[in-house]
Amino acid sequence: MDWRVIVPPTLFPNTGNMGLPVAMYAFDDKGFPLAVAVFVVMSMSQFVVGCITSSSRPLRGIFTTPTIYAIVIAVLLMAFQIKLPAWLANSVELLAGFTIPMMLITLGVALASIRARSLNIGIGFGLARVVVAGGIALLIGWLLGLTSQALGILVVMMCMPVAVYNYLFAQKAGRSPEFVANLVLCSTLTSFIYLPLLLSFVISHGQ
Repeated sequence: MDWRVIVPPTLFPNTGNMGLPVAMYAFDDKGFPLAVAVFVVMSMSQFVVGCITSSSRPLRGIFTTPTIYAIVIAVLLMAFQIKLPAWLANSVELLAGFTIPMMLITLGVALASIRARSLNIGIGFGLARVVVAGGIALLIGWLLGLTSQALGILVVMMCMPVAVYNYLFAQKAGRSPEFVANLVLCSTLTSFIYLPLLLSFVISHGQ
């Protein structure tokens, strides 16, 4: 199978549509910003890789992606401690309040529009990916000396199901979108089984 088909679903979990709501539910106010940081890094990486693998003009795709500009602007504002005017900050905060509900709606619409075949392949991939991703996240967290809470957030975020954007990029490129849809749907369904167990383990060891 073409590496451009299998690599993105392997690398990029759904840290946005599912990761942020789960992190908001499971971790306190101190933990949620860490989940946002993981989401930002994964989102930037996914759009860069997605543009490269799904477009005949990857550089043009990268420079015309609004998400990348938004991340760069946000990082610059934080790095130089620039405060937005009150009217602009309030507007951005108001729009940001809609983000998580909108992402959940988007996830539902996307999952409802795709059809899965060969469920055993999708389920096997989803479970295998969780084991590998969780192990790599534990290793990286140990090497970086992360606190128990930060390590738990990293593991949970990396063990999210396959991101819907992988299906959208595959559909745009015409590279086995049905297969990627199968991975997205099956990994999302299996997450309802393993995520509660994973959250229970992470939270109990993080306290």
